[in-house]
Amino acid sequence: MSKSSAGLEDLVADAAAGNEAAWWLLWEEVEPRLERLLSNPRVTGRLSADVDDVRNILVGVMEKLRDDNSRRLKSYLESGRDTGGFEAWIVVVTKRTAIDYMRAHHDYVDQRRNLDVAGAGEWVIPKELPSDSQLIGNRPPVTTRGAALALLRYAYDTLPPEQMQALELWILNTPYESIAEKLAMESAQEAQKRVRAGLERIRRRFRESLGS
Repeated sequence: MSKSSAGLEDLVADAAAGNEAAWWLLWEEVEPRLERLLSNPRVTGRLSADVDDVRNILVGVMEKLRDDNSRRLKSYLESGRDTGGFEAWIVVVTKRTAIDYMRAHHDYVDQRRNLDVAGAGEWVIPKELPSDSQLIGNRPPVTTRGAALALLRYAYDTLPPEQMQALELWILNTPYESIAEKLAMESAQEAQKRVRAGLERIRRRFRESLGS
């Protein structure tokens, strides 16, 4: 940040008071520093390599500062100056915003509430979905846990409930006969068709997201 500490504090005070010009000057001052911070893999991990993710987080930070009539800026002016000044304070806000963004990311599985899993969460890498030929019998043994998690992540946003239920059971290695029984379907063939329909819907979603 190019301004002196005193000058920056004055700018923050003016922006918090509703001075529109001061707000945009403040954005101009903090943007380069925050971009460098968010582009550091030690701070944002794999998000640091994606300019869109970095930009989204940065915009999220500024939105937080602007929200509710600049409530956070006013809170900083009232009680946050003793924490090391605005530069130190906004770094904390940025790191917290980055964490929230990561947890909401469509490729991240937040596992904080899962007592059976060590760690706060994990990234999943979407993999190629199984072909129809692999649907004979149960799910393919080569389907990894990460691929299954990715599959479910996309499925929740894509499938109608009846297909989602069938696909969840299939990913858990449930035989088609048992899927049919649990979901009150007439036959294993009907269960297989429902799983196949769910997978095809997700395949279309993947193709659209990849622009193919």
